[in-house]
Amino acid sequence: MFTSIILGLISTVLSLFGLKCTQVGLSNGSTKAKMAVIGGSMFILAGLCSMIAVSWYAAMVTAEFFDPLQKK
Repeated sequence: MFTSIILGLISTVLSLFGLKCTQVGLSNGSTKAKMAVIGGSMFILAGLCSMIAVSWYAAMVTAEFFDPLQKK
């Protein structure tokens, strides 16, 4: 989950630098487009990391709930 948060923050910064309306960073159009694409790809990767962490936790809770050896 920590990795997802860090990737989300980095991708937000990269996406902001990749916007056409900003003058921060390099002003080259192709460089801005590449930064926007990399930022978007990192957003997708951050979402996958988050989904993996949540699914893993849900699987552990479900397995513990249905464990016949677990005392209630």
